[in-house]
Amino acid sequence: MKRLAFVLALLIATTPLAAAPRPYHLELEASPAAPFPFLSKFGKVTLHVYASGVRAETFWLNGFSRAGTRAVTVENPYGRMYTDVPITEIGSILRKLSTSGIQAAAPTAGPVIGGKVRGVDAYRHRLMYGPAAWIDVWTTNTLGENKQLRTIVEEFVRGLNPATAEAIKSIPGVPVYVELNFRHYQKLPLLRLKELKFDNSGEADALKVGTLYFKAPLLDSIWK
Repeated sequence: MKRLAFVLALLIATTPLAAAPRPYHLELEASPAAPFPFLSKFGKVTLHVYASGVRAETFWLNGFSRAGTRAVTVENPYGRMYTDVPITEIGSILRKLSTSGIQAAAPTAGPVIGGKVRGVDAYRHRLMYGPAAWIDVWTTNTLGENKQLRTIVEEFVRGLNPATAEAIKSIPGVPVYVELNFRHYQKLPLLRLKELKFDNSGEADALKVGTLYFKAPLLDSIWK
């Protein structure tokens, strides 16, 4: 019995503890208006991705969502207003904004290859819509999974193309580059990596409402 206790103690002492998540700040730039003109009012979107949540900034509106929450807090920095929007409503908001009648084409999975995106280890996942039509999604496993970013991205894509949203569920990792290759959009980047730092300074301020903001009852209150 004493020998068994000694062996167990030795195993516990020599088993490495699970490493704590490494802090990071991933900065991405999204260009959704290029293929979807009805989103042009937002311009380019800068995404700040942290282990504890995600922040999006545009010239008009900002927003953030903390890990584990079910809403995005949308801010109008000019009117000093904010409101909370359930993540599950993002898709319906996009469909309301769109007048293009986006069709749901179901992609098939293409080959996966390894490589680097601006020096970051990544894998290319290809979603095929035809012999000359595909979307390349490059993701990195360096940061583990960011469930909050994934949830928001899936809901955003669902509002544009539900079949694609289902397809990206099976793609692991954090996206660092997305490129559209269709007849009218050749090598069009939708998302690109700007910078990755293993330092989360500024994370707390990025994931909270600014000072002197007041809460608006509805999203429509801060659109204008």
